[in-house]
Amino acid sequence: MSVKQYRLDYAPRALEVSVSNESPEPIFVTRASFDSPLFDGTSAWTRRTEVPAGATRDLRVMLGTPVCDPPGAVRAPVVGIEFETADGTAGSGSAEPADQFDTVAKVTAQDCIAEHTSQIAEITAGDALRTEQRAGELVALLDLTARPTGTQGVAHVATAARTTLLGPADRSTGWDLGWAASAASGTLTTSLAIVPSNCNPHIVAEDKRGTYFPLDVTLDDGEAGTVYVGVTDAVREQLYAYVGTYCGW
Repeated sequence: MSVKQYRLDYAPRALEVSVSNESPEPIFVTRASFDSPLFDGTSAWTRRTEVPAGATRDLRVMLGTPVCDPPGAVRAPVVGIEFETADGTAGSGSAEPADQFDTVAKVTAQDCIAEHTSQIAEITAGDALRTEQRAGELVALLDLTARPTGTQGVAHVATAARTTLLGPADRSTGWDLGWAASAASGTLTTSLAIVPSNCNPHIVAEDKRGTYFPLDVTLDDGEAGTVYVGVTDAVREQLYAYVGTYCGW
């Protein structure tokens, strides 16, 4: 058994539990679970799923709320399965899953930099998109805002990186923010000047993460990482419409 993530799993915080059947007969998984002290509760798949002989099936579970500062030593995660054989015999098993791509560590790091940042400041995207003409080019404008919570600490937000869908109007690799959000800073706002990353129609049709802005964050205790700030559904539709208009679709 092993765990991993696909791109579609990032936003909803899902995990794929991979179950391989090395027996000569099919099995039917009735429950697959993932348990770790780094996530609240046990995540489980409960739809009866056939795993043919010699095959592997990925069973999607939704991760619980992150537990970023657990007391004491952190034990390894455990995956458990319950299954039936073709003749109806029930079985079960559990094991520490293989994690070839360090998925659990990566999810935990991303969860916790986001949680610790949110304790210092709430960072959100604006609730409406604006457009204007600049040197004959239609540019979209979207505000990013950091509202300090009053909690002690400083969240240094250097940049917002371009995405697969959207990039800076100056064609750089990202938008400079230069924030030091804290109880003393007050609310900080930067308007992102946006143009499409490219005009291939599939970038909208196949978009998964193009409306999540990756922020480069370092906290005053040295913790650093990427915090993703998404937009509302309404703004996402406005961004897709803007890309279509800009690209002349």
